Order: sequence, then structure tokens, then C-alpha cells
Amino acid sequence: MWRRHILAWEEETVAECSSLMRNVILQDHIHDRWWWLLDPIDGYSVKGTYHYLTATDVPLERDLFDTVWQKQVPLKVSVFAWRLLRNRLPTKDNLLRRRVIHHDDIFCIDGCGSLETAIHLLFRCDIFGSVWHHLYLWVDISFIALDFVSDHLHQFGRLAGLPRSTHSFLTVI
Repeated sequence: MWRRHILAWEEETVAECSSLMRNVILQDHIHDRWWWLLDPIDGYSVKGTYHYLTATDVPLERDLFDTVWQKQVPLKVSVFAWRLLRNRLPTKDNLLRRRVIHHDDIFCIDGCGSLETAIHLLFRCDIFGSVWHHLYLWVDISFIALDFVSDHLHQFGRLAGLPRSTHSFLTVI
């Protein structure tokens, strides 16, 4: 019995789990023990889980990653930037990978037919990506359209010739 109605993707997971457990035979005289795949010797730890969750396949430059955490920037903006750099935003490609949504619902909400990724939404999408062009005009900065978040952060975080007081503001952009 379930406490709540399970969703379609959860039904598939339950069926898969049931099929895996079908051949398991429990015995009274054998002690059961959890086995943590990330650390089979020492088992589960918060530190090990943190390292697993924050690890990324693409190495980030340490100073670039540290520039996200600015005192002048609201915490929610820093968290958003950190999640963006780590590709941890709840975009449809990430939700599909975590089996939260079905593979039929992975396209951009704009209706352009492209896969919804953070890069697409923030830089390439005709609707949402065009916000940057307007922002550049508003701030009166000449720009080069970028496809990588780290390049974008470099471009705005290290603008030479501007007062240092504007660097944290531009880093947020």
C-alpha cells in the first residue's frame, strides 16, 4: 500500500524494483546489511555523498567557481549561478536524467523544438536567450555571444577598465 498515488514514472521504478527483488530469499539467521556503492568499505557518509553530488565531469577553474560567492550578491543569485555552473538546474534534460519527467516532454517550453538545457534556455533560445541582447544594450557593453557559462562569467567578471565596484555586479550578470 502506498501513502499517496504514485506517478507513472514511479510505477515503472516499482515494477523494476519488484523484478529485482523477486529472486531474493530472506533468511532468519543471516544479518542483512546495507551496501553503499559509492564507498563499499566504509559505507554511507554525508561527506562522501556531498563529494559525489558536487563532483562534475568538467573541471571548473577554482577562482572562477569562487567568484560566484560574493557578499554584495544576494544568496539566491549565488546559489543559482553555482547550480548553473554545475549543470544542476531543473531543466528538462536534467529532470529526464533523474526520471522525473517522461522523454516525450523534453523540448523547450518556447516551442522551438530544441532540447531544453540550461545552455539553450539562457543563450541559444530565440525567446529567452534574446534577453541578453537587451541587457547588453541596457548596460551599454559590446559583447560576443557565448555558448558556455564559464566563458560568460569570465567575460563579465573580469571586465577591464571599469571600476572594481562594478565587478561583482557584472559577475552576477
